[in-house]
Amino acid sequence: KQQMTPELSAQWYENYFCFLDFDKTLFLAADLEEFKSYETVLWDRRTRTANLEFAFIVYQRFLERVREWAVFSIACLEQPHDFTIEEYITFSTDNRQWAKNREELQDNWRKKVKNLLLLEQIRLAEEAEQAADDAARNEQKTAPETARTEEPIILRQKKNYARAYKRRLELEPIQIVEMFASSFAQLFDPHSVYMAPRTKEDFDINMSLSLQGIGASLFTAGAYTEIAHIIPGGPAEKSGLLKSGDRITAVAQDGEEPVDIMDMPLQQVVSKIRGPKGTVVHLTILPEGSSTTQVVSLIRDEIKLTDQEAQAECREISTPQGRKARVQIIYLPTFYSDFNGKFNQKEDFTSSARDVQKLLQQAQEQGPLDAVVLDLRGNGGGSLQEAVDLAGLFLQGGPVVQVRYYRGQIEKMRDPLPEAIYSGPLAVLVDKFSASASEIVAACLQDCGRALVLGDKSTHGKGTVQTLYDLDRDPQIQGAATILNHAPTGSLKITIGKFYRINGSSTQVRGVTPDIIFPAFSDYMEVGEERLPHVMPWDVIPPTRFSADQEMAAKLPAWKQVAEKYLTESKDFQEYLQDLEFFGKLREQKQVPLNIAARKEYIKQEKAASDMFRKFHTQRRQARKPKATADDQNQSKPVPDKTQDLILEATLAILGELHQSQPPAVSPIHTIP
Repeated sequence: KQQMTPELSAQWYENYFCFLDFDKTLFLAADLEEFKSYETVLWDRRTRTANLEFAFIVYQRFLERVREWAVFSIACLEQPHDFTIEEYITFSTDNRQWAKNREELQDNWRKKVKNLLLLEQIRLAEEAEQAADDAARNEQKTAPETARTEEPIILRQKKNYARAYKRRLELEPIQIVEMFASSFAQLFDPHSVYMAPRTKEDFDINMSLSLQGIGASLFTAGAYTEIAHIIPGGPAEKSGLLKSGDRITAVAQDGEEPVDIMDMPLQQVVSKIRGPKGTVVHLTILPEGSSTTQVVSLIRDEIKLTDQEAQAECREISTPQGRKARVQIIYLPTFYSDFNGKFNQKEDFTSSARDVQKLLQQAQEQGPLDAVVLDLRGNGGGSLQEAVDLAGLFLQGGPVVQVRYYRGQIEKMRDPLPEAIYSGPLAVLVDKFSASASEIVAACLQDCGRALVLGDKSTHGKGTVQTLYDLDRDPQIQGAATILNHAPTGSLKITIGKFYRINGSSTQVRGVTPDIIFPAFSDYMEVGEERLPHVMPWDVIPPTRFSADQEMAAKLPAWKQVAEKYLTESKDFQEYLQDLEFFGKLREQKQVPLNIAARKEYIKQEKAASDMFRKFHTQRRQARKPKATADDQNQSKPVPDKTQDLILEATLAILGELHQSQPPAVSPIHTIP
């Protein structure tokens, strides 16, 4: 807990401006100076109320700036632009300061308009060239369409600018209060927000969107609608064309013009993206880290829950002793659970830990397992209890995770089983998108010396616990309903605790560092908890008592040598490293050219980098196709082409080199309660 101080009020003051103008392209430094008298008095400690007058006065100034931007940009569309001179635009907001004067603001606005027109000119030229090529090859029965002029984009952008101003102008008072309150809540933690009633509806339908539509969880990031997570088994995941961090800028129904969704409420965005199964939706996206928009077309579908279930396959790998080792690979996209079924004591309720237990038992019934690989890459978390239960499948009892709540009390969550379901060699695969519950499992198995953890430099680093408070039902919120004259007041999503490893270290920000690290595309991407503003810091609490196998630590240096040797000698991996180097160098470029020749070359490089990223993840996804669920798992299969999943193949090769000749004994079987 923290008391309101003048210093905290000053932080709230600037953060509200940032909330309204996240990329600092509308307000002037003079605007922040003009309202300075409010800076330290945003909260009345006597009445315990916020100064809402400030919120509405500043919002009026914001509307003035938005109108100036729209009027200037519309006029700029009609002006001539020279695409042959050397000029650059910067999209990165790192270390950007508030503009000192209108000239600085307007120069940035001009460059944004010029960038739009430049991209349209390049696109039209490419379309005309492609049409001419098609006609020359006689692949098209009719004559190619005449290349369109710039008039369509000028008209379209005029509508977009007018629409952007109108949306902001029509905001309801509660939405302004919501931004003001959230700008305070997020001073402490980026996951804490105040949600007005309509935003709470958006929050509730996110899961519905995940299960029917494109298969992606969305959230509002400034003026953008951003992809938070790709749902396994959905159109977005199957296409390989979208990823976390991509921003959606426009939505079009099949055969219709795109509708700009910048600054559009999430609920409206969702209604445009959702639609009947089998219909097509076209998304204009700004890929994470890119400056060039792309159009992605997806066929809407209903995601089958079975696509998110634990799946497994058995592989045979060669060992230095000349024998074949039998390895089970378990893919777990999320930690799922049927909470109602469990509460009502339904015998066969859905549970990720139960499904993994079945997969382990079925594999061991077919014969001894020489090793197990638990693949948690891309697993964004889920049920905390499922994570505890799943970790317990590989432990001989003991603690799994510690949770410290805001009042200081510490809860130790323990393995519910007295014995392990599987006690043989174990590897856990993670990446930068493994978060929350995934990090708990990987950290516990690593601390106990139970598993070798392999993957990206670190996992996501989301080590906080949130809860949702309904303000209309909470008797502790005095006078909450008076904000809206006793109308619904919405909810608070606030952080109430943090996760800690059994060794006492938090998973917050730092995540889990693998024992063996593979270079990754995420090394050059702006993903992970540490990239968010105002994140809660990493810290430690006293470790809890637990048993650790020291043999793992003793063998780790030798395993790292084997891994380094494999990565050096693998031709496929060396080609992958070259792709990463190209990808990384392009990401280092902060300025994007507005010269047409230079921009064409830059776009070509961006496309090459994007293709490399998609190829890597498409191969990984395709490698998971022929898997068995807990109800169907058969005999071992030979290792497929190594190009399918480089990281998994590297893991299997390392396990093969280090495998001992004697297979492990099968552990006693218990059932998760």
